[in-house]
Amino acid sequence: MNTPMTHHHLKAQWLNDKHGPAIMLTQQDGHDEPDEVLMHPWQLRALCEHFGLMAVDHQAAKTIATLQRRMLALRDRIDDLGHYMVHHSDHKHADLSHELNTINMLAELANEWCTDFQDTPTAVFATPAHPAPAAAQQAPDPTSTPHQAALL
Repeated sequence: MNTPMTHHHLKAQWLNDKHGPAIMLTQQDGHDEPDEVLMHPWQLRALCEHFGLMAVDHQAAKTIATLQRRMLALRDRIDDLGHYMVHHSDHKHADLSHELNTINMLAELANEWCTDFQDTPTAVFATPAHPAPAAAQQAPDPTSTPHQAALL
């Protein structure tokens, strides 16, 4: 891949520097100094797509949107689980610090993976100082509509 390609007076060469991969385009036209342009590979791809030289991958965009939606839903469910653990678990009779640490680690991962999607960070959950009131620890009302996991 490091072998330069030459087409008429245009030379293209793959480079790797401290900033990452790049493509150096050099045009020798006449006796003057050659003109050079250093581009990131994605810049070159964007130019080719813009001018219709390369098709935009709509399936990839659809897949990315689906994965983004699923990751945000997973992050929301991690937040819901953390909220439930803090407010409705039996901290008086059980040490749930390991479980809460695990939820916090999952929340941090989900927040990192979703950071480019939106600016709302996940919550950090701590063991409550006082146990939740007895009414909050009761089983849910059987007449209420149960929450079902939806396939995204």
